[in-house]
Formats: sequence, structure tokens, C-alpha cells
Amino acid sequence: MSQAGVLAGIKVVEFAQNAAVPHCGRLLAGMGADVVKVEPPNGDAMRAGIKLAPHEAKPFAVINPGKRGIVLDLATAGAREVIDRLFAWADVALVGFKQSDLARYGIDWDRARVVNPRLVHLTHTPFGPDGPDADVGGYDTLVQGRSGAGFIMNRSEDGTPISSRPAVNDFGTGMLSALGVVAALRHRDLTGEGQRVDASLLGTAMSLGTPVVHRFERADTDDIATTRVELQAARDAGLGFDEQRRLYEARMMRGNGAFRLYFRHYLTADGLISVAGLTLKLMGKFHDVTGLPVPDLRAADTPEFDALVHDAEALFRTRTTSEWIEALRSVGYPCGPYHVPYDALDDEQVRANGFAVDIEHPAFGTYTTSGMPLRFGAAPNVPYGPSPGLGQHTIEVMDELGFSDDETAALLGAGVVRAAD
Repeated sequence: MSQAGVLAGIKVVEFAQNAAVPHCGRLLAGMGADVVKVEPPNGDAMRAGIKLAPHEAKPFAVINPGKRGIVLDLATAGAREVIDRLFAWADVALVGFKQSDLARYGIDWDRARVVNPRLVHLTHTPFGPDGPDADVGGYDTLVQGRSGAGFIMNRSEDGTPISSRPAVNDFGTGMLSALGVVAALRHRDLTGEGQRVDASLLGTAMSLGTPVVHRFERADTDDIATTRVELQAARDAGLGFDEQRRLYEARMMRGNGAFRLYFRHYLTADGLISVAGLTLKLMGKFHDVTGLPVPDLRAADTPEFDALVHDAEALFRTRTTSEWIEALRSVGYPCGPYHVPYDALDDEQVRANGFAVDIEHPAFGTYTTSGMPLRFGAAPNVPYGPSPGLGQHTIEVMDELGFSDDETAALLGAGVVRAAD
């Protein structure tokens, strides 16, 4: 149980699998909350990933450090008593099920509020709690497409978009859910009242898409009408995703020329570099270092601008990444290394801030994963312990919930709960 951190003393029960809601639990645990994860008899779906030991897999280990774990079969008749005691014990319930399943399992807000009116009940639905698809299951890939953001950020293969990884909407939802939880806890501190907090993948995707998913009636109406016609013509002609996106960006995202030259990644002599400077002053510094001519960004869709971009790409391939970083930083132009994932874990800046941490797991040894993305001056973040084994803390938690040894034994015998093997 956590003994430090800004959420020390806060008790959380997590009814969720996969990534979005469990990432919320991960963040709350890192802030000091005692997070008890409830898994089905076969374990969270993430335990089926790349195996490290029996019931242990990479995805589960990186998404669930710092939690305790119990196994509870929600479909059994005896589960209701355990669920109610968990609600009574907890300050926060994190629930990630289809809405149609919430009441069936007795984990819905209406049930929870009767048991514990002070409970904060984070209810996650893929597409939001209202509307025609409120009860439809969904995943990150679906909201990448539905939100419109995927049209801008997805890579492509053979003319078809490929879902972006990591699953930014899953993990973004985890972050927004944690924000919702702490806000609701603040409200409870002021009023004594618990409440339901709704989070969704689609809501997250729309929020993350803010810079590119918008419409101004006065400025965009004619361009949208023309783009619809042009996109349909492109599709009728059999043009692939890249061609469709370029068409969209040329009309609907004017100003992209700056992103093609100053705000992007370049191949270098030994790898890649990221550069990012969009003010006129920074653009000038870019040209001071590279010696490339200053373009007219209003003519970014011309062959002349294409030639300049080609020259810039050729120039960056003539020097190493470290040489370019030294040259660009000498004049104050923002730049940095472009890592493959395993190198990012050893980046000096990442390590200095605790953004990557090493964890020792009793079943498979040391693993490295992301640390807490924020820290607090008045209370330390809690060092992450390993992800829980399947049913590792069932007996311990049942005791804390007030079940006698005989009652726990009966529930184990009936298959309502399961302890570690």
C-alpha cells in the first residue's frame, strides 16, 4: 500500500482491462493512491501479450505497475457482495465496460452511489455515454478514424492508412481520466458528495485533434465544399490515402510549407534529427546555419519550394546528427535527437527527470518502462513497484474488506474469487 505522494490515503478499485482506464490507475498509483485492480479469472487481456512467465506479459507489466491485484468473477452470484464491499472501501472506482454491462455486473454508478455516496465513479465508454453508439464497444483505432485526427497523423501502406501507435487516445484518455478523478475528489472535499465522471476515447481524440479538427464558418465553408468534391473525385479515380491527404492539406491546411522545412525530422549521415522552429526569428537562424535561401512560404505549393525542401534534405544527409545538433543549438535553433524506442529509455534527459524507470519483477526480473510524467514539490511521487501477479493480493484485500477466513475460503471454493497459484 502506498505511504507517500499527493494521493496518499486515497483508495482506488479498478474494474477495467487493456489500456485506457488502467493507465489512469497507473497514474493515480504513481501519485500515491492504493490501486486494487480487479481481473477476471483468466486475467486482463494484456496478460495475453508477449509472454515473460506464466500469466505475465510485456503489455500488462508496463501498463499496471504499482497496483495490487485480485481476481473476481463478476458473472458469479457471489460477486455482488465483494463488489459492494470494494465500493464501500474505495474513494474512487475506475470502470471500463460497455454501458450495457455495467448494471448486469452491478458496477454501475446507480448501484455504487447507494453503497457509497462519497464515491467518485469514473465511467469510461469508447464513444461517450450518449448518442446512437453509446453502447457500442470500441478501441483506439476506431476513434482515430472517427475523430478525423487519424486522417492527419496516420502513416500509410499501399494507399491505405495504418493506425498510429502508440495508442495515443487510449493513453490520453488515461491522463484525462486521472484529471477528472482528482477534480471530482476536490469537489468531494468541498461538498462531501461523490459523483460519476465520464471519459471516452472519442472525447479524448477530439480534444487531442484540436489544432486540426475545427471549422470556421466564415473562412472554411467554400474550401470545405470544394475539398469534398475534389476528394470524391480522387477516390473515384482510385487515388490512395497519401494523395487524398495531400489534396486535403493543400486546401484546408495552408501554411504547411513551414512544416515541410522548419518543423520536421531529417535524415542525417548517421540517423535522424528533429528540428522545430516556426517563428520568423528562428526561421532566420535555420537559414544562417544551413545557408539555404529564404523561401516565400505563400508559394509553398510550387516546384521551386519543392526543390528547396529537396535541397534541405540532401544537406542534412551530409553531416551527423550530433554535428547538426551542435550547429543548430549554437544559434539557439530548437532541435534534438530522433530515437528508436529502446534508445529513448537511456536518453540522459529522460533519465534525469525520471521519465523512464527500472522495475524489478519477481517473476521475470528487471524491466524498464515510463515513469511519472509530472511531479510535485510538496510530496514525492511513489516509486513504482512491479505489476501484480494474477490474484496476487486476493487474500490480502479480502481480509481488508472484512471477509472472514471461512467466508474467503467459501468464495474461493465457489470460484467467485481466485488467489495466486
